[in-house]
Amino acid sequence: MNSVKGKISKIILGLTSAGIILLMFPANLYANHFRYGTMSWEPVDDDGTIRLKMQNGWTTNHGDFSAFNVGDFKNNYVTIYWGDGSDSGQTIDFKVLSRDNTTNDTITEMGDSSSGWTAGVTHKYASAGTYVVYWSSSQRESVSNDPTNGLNWRNQTTVTPYFSASNTSNSSPVSAVPSRVQVQDNTTFNYQVGATDADNDSLNFRWGKLNEFFVQNGSGSSADFNEPTGMTLSSTGLIEWNVLDNNSAISTVEDDLWVSVIMVEDRHDNGSVKSYVPVDFFFKTREASNAPADFTQIPSGIQTVSVGSTKTFTIKSTDDSGVAPTITIL
Repeated sequence: MNSVKGKISKIILGLTSAGIILLMFPANLYANHFRYGTMSWEPVDDDGTIRLKMQNGWTTNHGDFSAFNVGDFKNNYVTIYWGDGSDSGQTIDFKVLSRDNTTNDTITEMGDSSSGWTAGVTHKYASAGTYVVYWSSSQRESVSNDPTNGLNWRNQTTVTPYFSASNTSNSSPVSAVPSRVQVQDNTTFNYQVGATDADNDSLNFRWGKLNEFFVQNGSGSSADFNEPTGMTLSSTGLIEWNVLDNNSAISTVEDDLWVSVIMVEDRHDNGSVKSYVPVDFFFKTREASNAPADFTQIPSGIQTVSVGSTKTFTIKSTDDSGVAPTITIL
């Protein structure tokens, strides 16, 4: 039996991704294509206007993105539903941030291409309240533990628009991970999901629910999704996976995909939830004989960047194979 627990290192330098491209295959080989999704939002005025941002990951050999290069716009691609019944939804544009032919990954962000490019889209609410904002579709890439296995996905977040006369301003948490986290087979695996909050609210991490991530209309079971056997998630975002070869509870093979869905919540002082944002991504099992490269030099602590100036620092990594690793940035 092959099992999993790989030690992974990652860098989050914001929500801009680098490193993604594409291989062309016959049309009958690319049915399922969704791989990754996350959303965030912030108030832009005290009249109930918010800006929603979103990133998504796709297989690049799928027809929806096979012809798109970095910087290209895919206009009127999806519809966002704002949760207030104001209309039948808003059709928005995507911009390709990165493509990777080797890993067959594409990352896009949502925005407005009507005049150059503006990341994110705005919406004005008529009154204070809590609104569920979402978009959804089908053709999730097939994975080992997805009960719908290649069918529906949904990304949703809760929004509390700010009105100066009636409530307090809040911004959602922001999170980003690679669309596929590489896991060395037959090792002890730990992975810290990262998130920040502009208001310095306390954050809580929990597993996503079936109706939050796997049902297009958000109905049905509110039970936790079918996380990989033996995988645990702490309230601080630490994922641990006990799947060594001597663990008979789970069997994996090289290149297995396992979906993981998480909600990141920001909370009031009394512990009640202000809002939440989704993080939907995959783990991919890699060969047990190939340990991941180690970072030998990386800045620690908070890095301060001044407006109008350039911040430069060096990242170094080594690998036990003796071959220089490739470093990419998320």
